[in-house]
Amino acid sequence: MNAIPESRPNATDAALDYAARDWPVFPCVPGGKRPATAHGVHDATTDLDQVAAWWKHQPDANVAVRTGVAFDVLDLDGTEGLDEASRLAGGDDVVWPAGPTVHTPGGGAHLYVTPSGLGNRARFRPGCDWRGDGGYVIAPPSIGPNGQRWRWVFPWGPDTDLEPAPGWLVDLVDGPATPAVPRTKAVARHPGDRYAETALERECQRVAGASAGTRNDTLVRAAFSLGQLVGAGVLDAETVASHLLGAALRAGLGDAEARRTLASGLKAGLSNPRAVA
Repeated sequence: MNAIPESRPNATDAALDYAARDWPVFPCVPGGKRPATAHGVHDATTDLDQVAAWWKHQPDANVAVRTGVAFDVLDLDGTEGLDEASRLAGGDDVVWPAGPTVHTPGGGAHLYVTPSGLGNRARFRPGCDWRGDGGYVIAPPSIGPNGQRWRWVFPWGPDTDLEPAPGWLVDLVDGPATPAVPRTKAVARHPGDRYAETALERECQRVAGASAGTRNDTLVRAAFSLGQLVGAGVLDAETVASHLLGAALRAGLGDAEARRTLASGLKAGLSNPRAVA
């Protein structure tokens, strides 16, 4: 990521600029994320006189912006968060919104999106936090404890239009942990269960070991085959979905892509149940 050069960044000017954009701001301690006001995020305001007074009193205060009002923020924590985002976006049809983006002192990123109505959620995926209603993030040109600044990433600065978070990302933050699959009743033990359990293990191994270029096809075939056993009443749909999703993620498929492929294969298999002796 290429950060916007800031030769002489000024926290006062930045705080006033954000407030003028109707982004509620408040000061944090210099070099840190701890609020410098009595009520923290609840003191956030767009009142320019109040903002000017805060930074006149403490010009080197870091600038915090409240989330859940003008925007939400996807907070990618260092290389772990960036790697997870890359993995999630592994599917060719997964597109990240190109809204305002910040490079953080720890080597991660903040991606600003339109408010989703969601609250805060820490580590909904490895290295990924969601800053929504009632939360806040530190904004440029604030300085981190390591002396590095929060910087806008060129060309996605604060003038960039906000875009909504894609549905698959909102689902990850707030949705179920397993894919949406056709609902089935839990099944009783059956003479074919051992065969079915072995089939589940074998198909999961195939999916997890699939190479790039074959992963989607391997997953849909496995989901179809196991869906036939779900239709026969010897496997449970939720169990199959959970195991296959885990295998697909280990193989390197993006989460949203894996969920769609999995649901499609299971649905087709359920429509063609297999006879089990």
